[in-house]
Amino acid sequence: MAETRSLLEDVPKAGTDQHLASNVAAGHLALVPTWLPLDVASGPSSNSAGSGGDGISEGVISSNALAVFTPSNAAIAGPHSGADAFQGNDALINQHPTEMAGIGGNGGSGNVAIGSGDGANHAGSGGNGLFYGGLVSTEVALFAPVNTAVAAGPGATAHAEQSNNALFLQGATQIGGMGGSGGDHNVAGHGPSMSPGTALTLTGDYYAGHGGDGYFVGSMVDVSIAIFSPINIAIGAAGGSAEAHQTNNVIFDQGTVQIAGIGGNGGGFNLSSDTIFTGNHALGGGGVGSSTGSMVDVNFAYFHPINIAVPAGGTADAQQTDHVLYDQRALQLAGIAGHGGDGNLTDAHSALVDDILSFMHS
Repeated sequence: MAETRSLLEDVPKAGTDQHLASNVAAGHLALVPTWLPLDVASGPSSNSAGSGGDGISEGVISSNALAVFTPSNAAIAGPHSGADAFQGNDALINQHPTEMAGIGGNGGSGNVAIGSGDGANHAGSGGNGLFYGGLVSTEVALFAPVNTAVAAGPGATAHAEQSNNALFLQGATQIGGMGGSGGDHNVAGHGPSMSPGTALTLTGDYYAGHGGDGYFVGSMVDVSIAIFSPINIAIGAAGGSAEAHQTNNVIFDQGTVQIAGIGGNGGGFNLSSDTIFTGNHALGGGGVGSSTGSMVDVNFAYFHPINIAVPAGGTADAQQTDHVLYDQRALQLAGIAGHGGDGNLTDAHSALVDDILSFMHS
């Protein structure tokens, strides 16, 4: 367990203004464990220990990538002559942008927040993630290899061979508005500010290991354009012989991941404790996930191979082999609440408190 720290140096702290789920119960009784260090300094209002800071982003993040690969190979032979042209090309073009904005920090573990009963106490809570604006990514890739063999005249021999291997990585990763996860083994409780034997009725909110909220308002746009147009030409004039062989192996990876408005996961084994409690207890709760706007993924793939043999009084042989893989998958996630944690303790004596409150209102 982390060393207990004075809360005076943590006030105010980012991550204390969180919107929690409305299904937390009110009017619970929980006893202060005897092992708590009751000499921890208390504050007059909000207290925070080990909570993650908020991540806030406003504006537009834009990425624009352009890649052009146009190798050319030519063998041209005049009368009674020979020409050979061999070309091999290997290209790796990585246009994969990663855009992340509005990410709340994760809450720590092993923290204690003890304060007065009229404020909010946070221990190890994840920070909120807020994003307002746009994430825009455009990737354009052009692959147009040209292979030409020309035998111009009698007795001419032209031989052109071209081999191309290209890998285009155009997939984008866009993440905005994600709440931080809550920590583990945190305690949010009330300090010894009242004399022994005095009844305590606490109206503040106590959060321990709670996941931060994720809010996304705006648009995510990813546009990927891939053009593959290989050209292979063999021309044999009268009495000439031309051969053009072309082999192309190309992979276009245009897979996109877009994630927006994801609540942080709640931590585990957290404790919230006080006497008679009328505020909110939130332990290891998953954060709220909210996404308002649009997620757009546009993938355009164009494959146009050209193979031409022209025996103009001679012989012409044009051979072209193409292997192409287009991966245009998309994963889009928006407005997902975080998972609740395990092994958390609160409202240990809710039945007793319910009886007491019912008696007080009768």
